[in-house]
This record gives sequence, C-alpha cells and structure tokens, in this order.
Amino acid sequence: MRDEQLEKRIADAVNHAAPDILDRILSSYDEQKGNVISMSEIVNNNTANTKKKRNRWAPLVAVAAALALCISVFGYNFWKSGSAVDSVVMLDVNPSISLTINAREEVIRANALNEEAKVVLGDMDLTGTDLNVAVNAIIGSMLQNGYLSDLQNSILVSVENADAQRSAQLQTEISNAISSSFGVSGVSASVLSQTVTETDELTQLAQTYGISVGKAALIQEVVAQDATLTVESLAPLSINEIALISSSRNLTTNTVSQTGAASDKAYIGENAALSAAAARAGVSVSDVTWSKVEFDSDDGLMLYEVEFRTNTAKYECDVNARTGEIVKFEQEGGSHTGSTTGNTGTTNTNTGSTNTNTGSTNTNTGTTTNNTNTSYIGEEAAKAAALADAGCKAEDAVYLAAWLEYDDGRPEHYEVEFMVGNTRYEYEIALTSATVIKSDRESYGSGGNTSGNASGNTSYIGEDAALTAALTHAGLSASDISRQKVEFDFDDGYAIYEIEFRSGRYEYEYEVDAVSGQVLKSEMDD
Repeated sequence: MRDEQLEKRIADAVNHAAPDILDRILSSYDEQKGNVISMSEIVNNNTANTKKKRNRWAPLVAVAAALALCISVFGYNFWKSGSAVDSVVMLDVNPSISLTINAREEVIRANALNEEAKVVLGDMDLTGTDLNVAVNAIIGSMLQNGYLSDLQNSILVSVENADAQRSAQLQTEISNAISSSFGVSGVSASVLSQTVTETDELTQLAQTYGISVGKAALIQEVVAQDATLTVESLAPLSINEIALISSSRNLTTNTVSQTGAASDKAYIGENAALSAAAARAGVSVSDVTWSKVEFDSDDGLMLYEVEFRTNTAKYECDVNARTGEIVKFEQEGGSHTGSTTGNTGTTNTNTGSTNTNTGSTNTNTGTTTNNTNTSYIGEEAAKAAALADAGCKAEDAVYLAAWLEYDDGRPEHYEVEFMVGNTRYEYEIALTSATVIKSDRESYGSGGNTSGNASGNTSYIGEDAALTAALTHAGLSASDISRQKVEFDFDDGYAIYEIEFRSGRYEYEYEVDAVSGQVLKSEMDD
C-alpha cells in the first residue's frame, strides 16, 4: 500500500469517527423561537457554546483518530505478513514439491517440481493453508499413490531460510508432522532434513537434472564424500535409494540429519547378494576370506556391488538388488580371470592365455572355468563343437577362448573365438547341446590386407607383459591399480590387448600391440 493511500484511509476514519451535531444545534434554535434575544447575547452564547462543545468532543475525536490509525497500520502489517515470503520448504521423495510460506506458516503457493509431484498435488489448492495441514495432505497423497510405503519410506525436508534458528524450528515441526502422517498408515518414516541456501551452482544443477534444489544439495554432499559416486548416477534415484547407498558406505555429514532408517525391504539383502556372487564364481561362501557389499546404482538400477577374496583369487560382482541376477562379474587370479557384463548382452571375458612355443608353432592354451550348472555342456565342449564345425584342430589355433554370454543377467549361449592361420572364427554354441547357433569367420593378410600382425606363426607377448607396458606408459605400478581387465582381441587384422584399470579417481583404457608390446592407444578419464 502506498503512503498516499494509507493517509487517505486514516483521514476517512477520523471524519467518520467525529459525531454529527448539526441537527442538535438547529433543533435547539427551534425551541427558542419567539424569544427576543439581543445580537450580542447570541454572539456571546454561541461563542461560549462552541467552545464548550469543542472541548467536550475533542478527546473523543483524538481517540477515534488514534484508533483508526492503529487499525489501518495493523491491517497493513497483517496484509504484509500474509503475502511476504518467510521460508521455502521442499519435500522430496521422488515426487518433488516446493511450498512457499509466510511468517504465520501459511502456504503462499505450492509448486510441483516434476511430473510425479503433479500426480501428488492433483487438484488440491493449498494456498492459505496452514503448513502442517498442507504437509499432512501431501504425505497422505504420496502414501495413497504409492510413492511412500513400507518398501520406500524416506523423505527429504529442505528449508531455505537465512535464520538458522528459524530453519531448525521448521525442520522439527515438519518432521513431526510427517511422522504423525506416517503413523496413521502404520509405516515408519525415515526423515532427512537440511537447511539449504540456494546458489547459482545448485540452481543450475537442479535445472540440468530436473530435480529440486534440496535434492541437488543432498546429492552434492554425498558425492563430495565418495568420489566413485556421481550426480548423474544419483539424480534419477529416489531419496530412499540415495539414503541406502549412503548408509551402506558409512557416509556421514553434519549438514543433513536423519531420523529413522531407510527401508531395504524391497531388496534381497547383503548376505543373499554375496551368496549369488559366490555361486557365480563357483566357490562356497565358506571359502570367502574377505568380503565387502555395498549398494550402488547403474542407470537407475539398484545394485549390490560385491567384492570378495578367497585364498587363490579376487572377485568383483554387481548383483541386481531386487532379483539377485548377476549383472557384471570380474575375477582376478585363480584358474579364470575375466569379466562378464550381463545387462548389456555382451560378455567381456579375458581367458588367461599361455603362449607355448613348439618350434614354429605357437599354441595358445587359454584356460577357462566351466559353468557350475551341470546341465550346461561346459566351455571345453563348446570349444570342441566350434572347432569341429570349422574343421580345425585346437593345436593349430593361435588363440582359443570360450565363455558364457549373458543377457539381462541370464546365461544365453557359449561364445567361442579362435584364430587359425590368418582366419578368425566366432561361434555361438547352445548351452545344453553342441549345437552351433551362429558362426562367422574373417580372414586377414590376403586381398591386399597384409598390414596385420595376426599370422599363424606369430608369438604374442601375453597379458602380463601387455599390462606392464600399459602401467609403464601411465607411470604406475601394479599395486597402484584396481579393477583391472585385460582382453585379447583383433582390430582390423591386428592382434591387440585391450586393457582397463582404475587408479584413484582416474580410469585408464589402453590398446597394446599383442606382438610388439607397443602402446597403440591410451585414454585417461576423471
């Protein structure tokens, strides 16, 4: 309200507060009609009466004016407090809702920050509603629509207010309101709460991934404590899933408080994940000498990241947290080293190679571990079936490997690769019989293509030497790296080793010439 409008209202109030005494004065003149009164008497009497009447009404007029002023000022302040923003409250589950409130904790506006939030708000109009009532309505709708349940019970409360004490007070009030709402449903709530100061960086982060500023602040805090996690991987997840990942990795923070535990009832559990990984490795859980199981995610899919060791080997395995299916498998040491990626339909398996030189013939006796499922024919039988179909002998092969190919975590067929002379063979063999599903062959060193190094009498340097060449190029030692993978492959007639490993916050990828040991390609990503 402008100053001129406020002054006009005060003036109107004063005018209406002053009594109208004109009628009474005129009537008093009528009663004295017929009496002869001198002019001087009239003047003197009128003067005296006027002074007397003025003195009698003056206090009342002053009180009325003061009262009108107080009422106007109070009304202005009341209107101002109702429309002025005091705090912004964000509620995140996966639906993200923002509530702008005034000093009286009434909702000025409610915004749905994503499509799920629009479902939650529906046709509710929360404008003018008490904050606790609005929170109860939102939680009730989330429970009704299945966004909150016994399987997913976590909600993030973010308060934006420069006054730390006021922010803490609101967090407590809202947390209590949420717990009360959950209590009616019989579900135990897990409430994470934080104070947020919106910055350009947080705003940009929120806009990029379509999340609230509050969720962006939480993710930023989690990523700062664990460099293996990324904003990109956490943004699609629910608050419950982010809380489970943080809890399994023992991440702590002073900026986010939590009451209640995030529910993991939707998942198979750490023990079951370890059992599934051990079964995939063909070992007993009793043989495991060390293990670590953590929650992780890949493209929105919740996983158990399982690492364990036996006396002879080290294993890393990603297990679908809901189904127990193997998504990825890697082994270092033992009789079989390799990696299997099950959710992409491809298998990157490195079957340790041994180069045995007998005169001019170099025979690669790649060793593999048969699948523990006795209904499958096994990798050796798959090799034999492929060699028989190609009309080749194992002793003539420069490179011979077989492994199980997975699709969505399930074994699909055996993949067999080998090279005899200048021809490379690829086979798909059925799991339970020696049936050839698919075959392909490609010849090198003929028809003008003589630049390759894949000849029948070529001696390969071996995986260890190839890894050493890559490490030397990177300026690292074997003790500096983790998650290594070495795979023999061909690239346009060249036999190469594809090498991947991690050191600290960096991931390395190399291609090394399988004959000379020369580094052909190198990449390093942060």
